[in-house]
Amino acid sequence: MSRAKTPEEERRHQSWRDFFARGERYDVHYLPERWNAIVRRNVVTAVVTIDAAVVLVAVLVWWGRLGPLVLGGVLAVVMAIYALMALRTRAMLMAQSGGVPGFTLGVSDEGLHTPVQGIGTIAWSEVLGVFLVDDHKKVDALRASRGLQGAAARFAAKNGSNSVSANVVLPDGKALRRRIARRSHRGVVQTWAHHDGPQFGVISFALESATDTSDPSAMPRLGLALTVQCEGRGIPTRLDDDATRFAEHMMRISNVFDYSGVDATAAGTGADSTGGQSRT
Repeated sequence: MSRAKTPEEERRHQSWRDFFARGERYDVHYLPERWNAIVRRNVVTAVVTIDAAVVLVAVLVWWGRLGPLVLGGVLAVVMAIYALMALRTRAMLMAQSGGVPGFTLGVSDEGLHTPVQGIGTIAWSEVLGVFLVDDHKKVDALRASRGLQGAAARFAAKNGSNSVSANVVLPDGKALRRRIARRSHRGVVQTWAHHDGPQFGVISFALESATDTSDPSAMPRLGLALTVQCEGRGIPTRLDDDATRFAEHMMRISNVFDYSGVDATAAGTGADSTGGQSRT
């Protein structure tokens, strides 16, 4: 049973209800310069890494020593995998954004507005849950640390690594994937097992790497906007500081595991505890 709202929380909720009642829509936008930088860096990273792997193997073949050649071959494979990961990060950003740095995600009475080509606006009747994960504090601490680990985290951030996301749960992941014309973009829809029906689909929208993070209240505002839209429709929505509770929720609704003896109320707090309707 959820706790009663405080007067301040009720005021914020009512402010958003009035906002949507006027037919308005709340959008989160990409920053074009950051979006373009990530797209460019991932291509450069992939090209440089592949070139370095080819040069490494060529030098070791020329040298002719078996031991270094084997070790160098393993390193070259790792470098090739990293290059493919960089290209996949780019492809997923292109898929999530529709190929242009416009809006990331929109919320209105009509539904969830996405720039994903083939998906577009998702009616609320199709949505099974919306889960916001904001892990930036832990990740920021890692990025600020010294040494190789911190340097790697900072490099990954510049290449699109993300610690803040909105995860939209939908009833049929495979059918959703088929709506996306470009096969290379279909991976934007993740599938989760469902014991009693088609696999669930989850679209995760990155809300840190290419969006404006200068306003610390942006995520709470998005969470509250989603909560107001979902609460009257019986759609679960949460704002958590790590992805484990979202994964636990997905395992619960999949019916693959028996959670009958587990307390379902222990999984964090709702998305309605903070945030306001101000868009400034």
